[in-house]
Amino acid sequence: MWSVGGEGGYFVADDLAIKAGLGYSDFGDDFSSFSYKVGAKYYINSEFPVGLDFTGTSFKDFDENPSYIGIEGGYAWFISPKVSIEPKLRYNFSMNSDFYDDALQVLIGFAIHL
Repeated sequence: MWSVGGEGGYFVADDLAIKAGLGYSDFGDDFSSFSYKVGAKYYINSEFPVGLDFTGTSFKDFDENPSYIGIEGGYAWFISPKVSIEPKLRYNFSMNSDFYDDALQVLIGFAIHL
């Protein structure tokens, strides 16, 4: 099993970015998925990121695919003026609860601010 993805954003105002992401996962045995995300991130006091986004996944040969509205909040620890490590909590609200459940995630990411 392997996966790859990326996310990027553009600051439209001080501390407010719009973002988008794409990903691909291969689970072996001719089973794979494609994921996408669009949303926004705001840095409260330039160090506490909060975000809201829509995430969807398309599984190969599935009739029903999950989609979520996600909210997240965390802390941006700037290890240099342009690089931050961002631990955060994220909650995903399922848009199709007949097939997929809500999910809580604990994440650690990093951001490069160009």
